[in-house]
Amino acid sequence: MNPTAHDQTTQQQKPNGRRAVGSSQTWTRYGVLLPSQQTRKLKEWILTDEQQQVVNASGLGHLALTTGFTIDRSLLTAFCERWNNETNTAHFMGFEMAPSLRDVSYILGIPVTGHVVTAEPIGDEAVNRMCLHYLGESPGSGEQLCGLIRLTWLYRKFHQLPENPTINDIAFSTRAYLLYLVGSTLFPDTMRGFVSPRYLPLLGDFRKIHEYAWGAAALAHLYRGLSVAVTPNATTQFLGSATLLMAWIYEYIPLTQPQQKNQNTLLPRACRWNFGGTTRGQRKKVMEWRKDFEQLQLSDVNWNPYKDINPAIVPGYCIAADNICHSRTWLISFNIKEVYVPDRFNRQFGREQGRLYQVPMWARRTWSKGKDWRVEYAHEIEDFHQLVGCRFIPSTEANINSLLNESIAGQSTTRCSRNASQNFSMMVEDLKNDLPVIDRYLEGQVLPVEVASFLERVSTMIKTYFPPQSNERKDEAAQSKNVRAKNPRKRARKPLLSEDPSSPQDSVVDRYAGALVPYQASKCDRVLDGTVPLLNRGEVLKENEVMDPWQMSHLTAESSSSGDSSLPESRRRGCEESGTPRSNQGVRRSGRMCVQLKMFKHRDGVGAEETNPIFL
Repeated sequence: MNPTAHDQTTQQQKPNGRRAVGSSQTWTRYGVLLPSQQTRKLKEWILTDEQQQVVNASGLGHLALTTGFTIDRSLLTAFCERWNNETNTAHFMGFEMAPSLRDVSYILGIPVTGHVVTAEPIGDEAVNRMCLHYLGESPGSGEQLCGLIRLTWLYRKFHQLPENPTINDIAFSTRAYLLYLVGSTLFPDTMRGFVSPRYLPLLGDFRKIHEYAWGAAALAHLYRGLSVAVTPNATTQFLGSATLLMAWIYEYIPLTQPQQKNQNTLLPRACRWNFGGTTRGQRKKVMEWRKDFEQLQLSDVNWNPYKDINPAIVPGYCIAADNICHSRTWLISFNIKEVYVPDRFNRQFGREQGRLYQVPMWARRTWSKGKDWRVEYAHEIEDFHQLVGCRFIPSTEANINSLLNESIAGQSTTRCSRNASQNFSMMVEDLKNDLPVIDRYLEGQVLPVEVASFLERVSTMIKTYFPPQSNERKDEAAQSKNVRAKNPRKRARKPLLSEDPSSPQDSVVDRYAGALVPYQASKCDRVLDGTVPLLNRGEVLKENEVMDPWQMSHLTAESSSSGDSSLPESRRRGCEESGTPRSNQGVRRSGRMCVQLKMFKHRDGVGAEETNPIFL
C-alpha cells in the first residue's frame, strides 16, 4: 500500500460529524470492559513430551506461557477510549500510537509473517463433520451453538490421553489443545467460552502451522476489538487479545507499569508482566487513568522498549524485517480485514514522525457462513503475500495420520500407501477449491502461450481427476458384477399367443396417449436426445448372445418375408375375417425417423429395417 495514494473518500472529507484525523478527541464509555479470553484451563492440560515438542514446533508454544495474565480492566477501558476506529491508532496529545507487527512477535512470541490465516467457508451443518475429521469426535447438540463449540468440551474430551494412545489419539488431543490455545488467547469470540472450528484446517498439518501469520491475524482481531469498543451501544466484552494489549501498554507507557515486574527478558515479553493472577500494587479507577492519558507527553513514552532483547534468543519464525513491520498493508483473518498504517507512529520504529498521510476507507464485514473470504479479499491477500514474500496459498487439508513423527513405528506398508493415496486425493481436492482464486489472480494478466497452455492442461487434469478405488472397493465392485451376471436384468414378459399385445391392459402407449415410450435399451444401445441408434452387423451378433430364444426368431427371419409372418396370430385372424389385403404394394417405405418409431412399436424393438412396412 502506498501511503501517499489518496482514496476516493477519506476521513477528513466525510461530513458525518466524526472526529477528524489527528484529533485528540476521545469517546467516553459507560461501563468497564470485560475481556472475553478464558485461559485458566490451559494450565491444567496434560501434555506428553512428544506433544509438547509438536506444540513448540508449531510456533504457538509461547502462548501457553502467557496464560493467567492479570488484566487491569480500568486501564483497558481508559486506553480503548483513546482509540480511533478510522485510523486504527490511539490518539494522544500531539501523537499517535498503536501495536505493531513487531510488538506482536516480541510480546507473544508467535510468527507475524507467512500465509494469511484463512480457509474455505464452513457452515453450521459442517461443524460435526469437521470435528469428526480433525478431532475424531463431534460435539453434541448441547456442546455447540451457532457454529461454535465449547472450550469446556475440548478440555473434557482431550485434556488427557488414554493409557495406550494410538497415533490418532495423540494427533487429535494435540490439535484440540492448539484449537483451545488460539481460540482462548488470540481469537476470543463474543460468546465467552466458545471457539470457532474454522481454524481446524489450518491446524491439520503440524509441520505447516508455523508457516501462517498468526501474529498478523491476532493483530487484526485486536484492531477489530478496539474499534468495536468505541462504537456507541457496543458490548462490554472486549474482543481480541487483552494480554497482548495490556503487555503493550506496560512496555510503552511506564506510568502504567505495576510496581513489580519479572526480570525476565526472554520471549515472550508478556511474561515480564504475568504474575499468575495476583494483583501487584494499588489499582486505579477509570477516571484516574483518563486523566493520566490526557496529560501524556512524548517524553512519557518509552519508544524503544526492546533494546535489552538479545537477538540470538529470538526464534526464526518470530523475526520480522523492519521493511515488513513498517509498511502499510492489510491484516486479514477470515472475514476480518483491518488496515495497518505504521507510518503514523514512526517513533516506535526509531524514526522521526513526518506528515500523517490519509487512511483509505474500508468496510468492516461480519462473518458469513457461505462466503469464501479467500476470493472476497483476494487482492488484499495478494498484497500481504507479496510484502512478506509468500507466493501461493497453502493447502487447507492434511492427512491426520501422518502429522506427528514420521518415524513412529507400527505403521504397516499397506496403511502408508493408503495414507499417501488419501493425501494425494485431498491435495487435488484442495487445488479444485483454489482454482477460482487462481483464476481471479490471473484475470487480466498477459501470459506467454506456453504458460497459458500449461495452466490450461493442469486445470483440466485437476477437474477431471477421480480418486482411485481401494482394493476392498474393487473386490466389492467385482463381486457385485458377478452377482449381476448371475441375475441378468429381467426383460419384458413374452406375451402369450392367447393375449393381444395391443390390448389396453398391456399397452403403455395406449395408456398414456400422445406420450412416446422410450425403448428399453440393452447394454449395446444408448438413448441420446430422444433417438435410438440402430445396431450394426457386429452389434447384432453381440446382442444375439444374450437374447432369449424367442427374440432370436425375429433376427433369423429374412427381411424379404411377407408381413403375415411378423404379425401376431390374433391380428392375422382379424385381417383374414375382414378381408383386407395385406400386400406390400402401395405401402410407403420408412425413413430413419419412421424406423425409430417402428422400433418403439415393435414387440421387442429388435429386427426393424427400412424395407419393412409400417402397420398403424
